[in-house]
Amino acid sequence: MKKTNKMGTTKRRYIGKGRRKQKGELSLVEAAGVMAAAALIALVVYMGRGYVMDRIHAMQFKSEAQYFVSGIQDATAGEIDFSSVTMLSLTQNRAFDTAGRRLNKTTGALTGLFGGAVTAAPATVTATNDAIAVTYPIPAKVCALSADSISEAYTQVKVNNTTISGPSTTFDSGTAAAACASAGATASVIMYATKGN
Repeated sequence: MKKTNKMGTTKRRYIGKGRRKQKGELSLVEAAGVMAAAALIALVVYMGRGYVMDRIHAMQFKSEAQYFVSGIQDATAGEIDFSSVTMLSLTQNRAFDTAGRRLNKTTGALTGLFGGAVTAAPATVTATNDAIAVTYPIPAKVCALSADSISEAYTQVKVNNTTISGPSTTFDSGTAAAACASAGATASVIMYATKGN
């Protein structure tokens, strides 16, 4: 006769309290881990907020500046030169409609994205009154981040009275960065829109 060794088929019972399955709640250790992770994420967001916000503001400014150049060209399409163009005439011809509530349509007064008055007046790039100069105060960081884009959109760009691009000036990022920082926290950007941008 062959004897077979069979292990006991009955389950062993635990002595004392029985083991229970967790029902979805967190233990103290798990809760502490979740709180630590949330605190770390909050710290990273807080530390990187300025970096991200500078880029968002630069993107908003670049977008508005590009809308303005096309708005000015549309509003002055019938002009031979820009000698009679005013801020009010540009406003009435819808050159700055993208500014929304920051634009006073009765007076032509325009407030920039970052506060401060935005102005537009006839100017000279190569011939008398061949351009509209849009003067826009912006933060120096936004200036440095957007100088390249606005230099491509406008015929000539000056920052704090330094020409960073134009018919006889090739854009240089080092010159632009120095010009943006030359007047402190706020830079005065003058963008020259012509018929042939």
